[in-house]
Amino acid sequence: MRSNNRSNALLVELLIVVLFFMLAATVLLQVFAAARNQSVEAEQIAGAAAEAQNVADQLYAAQDAEALLQSLGFSRSEALWVCDRVTHRFAVTVTEEPSAYGVMRRQSVRVYGPEDREWLCLPCSRYLEVSP
Repeated sequence: MRSNNRSNALLVELLIVVLFFMLAATVLLQVFAAARNQSVEAEQIAGAAAEAQNVADQLYAAQDAEALLQSLGFSRSEALWVCDRVTHRFAVTVTEEPSAYGVMRRQSVRVYGPEDREWLCLPCSRYLEVSP
């Protein structure tokens, strides 16, 4: 009779240990899945940031911002220039403030992720002198 109670207690202990390891495995699987999702999102943000930096640099160097944006695949939507990618969307605003000796051109390159969450904003300004 005693050996029967011991074997039942051993089986219960083994069952508890197996359940504990299953719970731990489930939690670790969720942690690794969340880490992978964050890694994928960080990779997308880094790629979008590099692309936005390239656009901002080209805008800074360009004499005609609108022609450059058209050549890069942007389309005009009211006061914005918009370009959609698979994982993100670019929105560029270009404003010009004329003065007596030139024009102050201000650009803002914004990157939006899923659900229109803003990932990045790169402001860029350049003063273009007008020759008399």
